[in-house]
Amino acid sequence: MKTLDLIPFTGEAILLGENGGKELRTFIEGLEDGPVLVWSPSGKLVAQGNRYYLYGPVGPWHEWDEQGRLLRETIYDALGNRIIHRELDENLNIVKQERFAPTTLMADPETGEQYPAPWL
Repeated sequence: MKTLDLIPFTGEAILLGENGGKELRTFIEGLEDGPVLVWSPSGKLVAQGNRYYLYGPVGPWHEWDEQGRLLRETIYDALGNRIIHRELDENLNIVKQERFAPTTLMADPETGEQYPAPWL
């Protein structure tokens, strides 16, 4: 029997939820890296964000209701630190906002000085 060489997957995968929803995940050489999209069972886009294989979620992530109204926005920096989380009402007024200090910092390779990562 011949052993198959395993080649890490690069491309997009659609995950089907038990409730009829769908998720699109992007992979580069077997690692999740790129856009993430989530659709409700009715086919409406309800979440969108990006993942970076080293740190997880990066940049802005958004969640919508079935009518397309923005419900939540979470901002992650380039190292995957959650920086801001906002919740909005039906008129798009911010009803809750939290700011978070980064738990993972970048380090200058020459000096070792640590500092927050840039936002995306």
